[in-house]
Amino acid sequence: RAIAPPTTAASWQRQRRLAAYLFIAPALLIVVAISLYPIAYQFWLSLTDWYLLQNPQPVWHGLAGYRRLFGDPLVWQSLGRTAYWTIGTVLLEYLFALPIALLLNRRSWVTGFLTGALLLPWVTPAIVAGYTWRWLLDSESGTIHALLQQAGLAGERSLLAEPGAVLPILTVISAWKGIPFMAIALLAGMKAIPPDLYEAAAIDGAGKVRQFRDITLPLLRPVTVITCLILGILAFYSFDLVWVMTKGGPGEASMLIGVYLFRLFFERLELSYAAVIGASMLVLLIVFSSGYLRALGRDPE
Repeated sequence: RAIAPPTTAASWQRQRRLAAYLFIAPALLIVVAISLYPIAYQFWLSLTDWYLLQNPQPVWHGLAGYRRLFGDPLVWQSLGRTAYWTIGTVLLEYLFALPIALLLNRRSWVTGFLTGALLLPWVTPAIVAGYTWRWLLDSESGTIHALLQQAGLAGERSLLAEPGAVLPILTVISAWKGIPFMAIALLAGMKAIPPDLYEAAAIDGAGKVRQFRDITLPLLRPVTVITCLILGILAFYSFDLVWVMTKGGPGEASMLIGVYLFRLFFERLELSYAAVIGASMLVLLIVFSSGYLRALGRDPE
């Protein structure tokens, strides 16, 4: 069989590479249109002054918006609440999802049904979940409020109206919604662990606790790291659940940075300053995610 000359083979490879780029070009254009362009526009808008009640068009303002950001106490307070909300949400999701995944990993006739039912909180729209929980915690007709009141954990007012209790309550509800995703991800990681490892450990005399500590947890680390990062990003950008339930109140007790940004954009019409906060959130998230993956994303020894 004749072998093609090197020049012909190289030309064929170039044509094949060019064809591949042409095939993925529409997808790349869509990504640029719906992702990169809005991000670039946001950063440009953050360098302008666009207050709709004063300026019909954006006016170049340089870094004045970022100087205002560093001097805005409400931004730092909102970031502190958002950090509490994000860390608390992910931590509760992991603490509850891990034992659930361990139970679902045991083969049983009811396991498939429970796995499907577990997804209900995750697939429930945040708006629906928010209104449902707000009704359950209502001081007049809420079932959960009545139970908490009988247990001495709630007074006459709803816990959503208590400045000291509203953020922990919202964090628990946020975790409740994210536990199914975490549990299913951990369950998938457990299913991928070869059974031979447990058999070899059992032959060596390792009990269930030691197998869990030395085999399950280390091999679940990649799944845990990525899942916690995804759910942490979702929690950091959360807005809808808090907005439906409290709108950042009472006062500013549940004012997350996403809620503050929404109020600036749609209520106060300070588009440029809202863009400053949005751009800063993106940069902060990129820096944190990079450090998080560098610190925890390494494979266990």
